Amino acid sequence: MSKFENKLCPVCRERFRESDEIVVCPDCGTPHHRSCYLSENKCALEVLHGEGFVWNGRLPDEPETVVVTPPEEAENRGASQYDVAENPENGIGELPGMDAEGLFEFLSMMSDDTVDGVNMHELMNYTAYSLLHYRMAFAAIRGYGGKRRKTFFNICSGLFAPIFQFYRKMEFFGVIVLLVMTLPPLALAVATHYVTIAPDTLNLLYSVINIINAAEMVLLCIFGDYIYYRHAIKRIRKIRESFGGERTEEYYQALTEQGMPSYGRALLGLLAFAFAEACVLAVSSHGMFI
Repeated sequence: MSKFENKLCPVCRERFRESDEIVVCPDCGTPHHRSCYLSENKCALEVLHGEGFVWNGRLPDEPETVVVTPPEEAENRGASQYDVAENPENGIGELPGMDAEGLFEFLSMMSDDTVDGVNMHELMNYTAYSLLHYRMAFAAIRGYGGKRRKTFFNICSGLFAPIFQFYRKMEFFGVIVLLVMTLPPLALAVATHYVTIAPDTLNLLYSVINIINAAEMVLLCIFGDYIYYRHAIKRIRKIRESFGGERTEEYYQALTEQGMPSYGRALLGLLAFAFAEACVLAVSSHGMFI
């Protein structure tokens, strides 16, 4: 185990610990967490095998090792603060103004932590895709290096709502988003059949509805990752209960399988949204001919 300790898994990008179960690719020698290898069902670097890639202790895109000076040593040399610039390879976002103690604690906790009853390894297995983004988002939400946050910008969460929510298997929340987006214009279109509304007032009401939808999109961009985080925590706990609380290989594989985003659900969300929009258009058009 010593030759793999503190090396990066190519799937979850977590560093190996002494207690981890590791599988080594028979072709290139790259080590993986067993659960990560099972989730991919192949070597994560299989595309490089044709080029003769052989693992030599570091992944091809692995950044240089970050040396973190403990707070007491930093004080001795007069360093009081660290600024960590965003690095798409190591997944650490900018944390301006963090002192040495905060940065040291942040990097230590990222490797093996338990917040809200779930550790980061479980979250990364459940997230399955977009590990870089969600590693950064969950680090901010869980309060690494500072106060816990509920905000982390994710444009897909708002721009592609409610399809994105269905894609991430948050069907209940996706339905709520869909209703908020389509019920107001549908109700107004129906109301025009029974109540005479002045054109200026009608335009104003539609403008208000458009503002509400725009505000909803912005809020989902800002708070969408926190909502997904709470959903993931709830699902992970439930899956763990079904395994008797044991974090086995099968458990991590189940996290990946059940958390894997669903294109089928995304298509269902798209069809539901298109149907709702068609209903609004049909009611509005029918009103024009009455």
